[in-house]
Amino acid sequence: MKRFKKVLALVLAGVLALAMLTACDGGTTDPDSIMPEDGTPEVVMTVNNMAANKGLGQVEYSAKYSAVTKALLENWLEYTNNKINNTTYWENYRKITAELGSVKIVVGMTKDYRPITSDYNPASKTSFKYDSLFKDTSAFNLAEKIGVAYVPTSNGTVYQAVCLFDVN
Repeated sequence: MKRFKKVLALVLAGVLALAMLTACDGGTTDPDSIMPEDGTPEVVMTVNNMAANKGLGQVEYSAKYSAVTKALLENWLEYTNNKINNTTYWENYRKITAELGSVKIVVGMTKDYRPITSDYNPASKTSFKYDSLFKDTSAFNLAEKIGVAYVPTSNGTVYQAVCLFDVN
């Protein structure tokens, strides 16, 4: 009986050891790649489908860079709604983009060399066309990450912005 208990204990220890190794897929879920259910998956899929149709590379969604895109969009909306002046807009823009470090926005929101005008709107209503992301295919090919942001306004309009980021 003693021998049976020892063998049983050994078998159970082995089963427990094997159980610890099972049910692990070896991977982790990256919180930066989790997309909100606000239309973002459709935007990323549309952009990647358009890129594939043009023979261009694919971009991966980034929650981190979506937050940057949203900050840029909110800054732009404050400017266009006359809540801040041009100087403050550019100060805010530089602060937001300075936090990117070596990461560059290759397509998307206003760049320093491009003046803000009513015909250059980095934010658009929900009927946003993504063709503008592909005007310079060499710039698009530098991008690895995509940021998508939505900002609703009090009048019911939802503004959307998309930025592509070169992270390498």
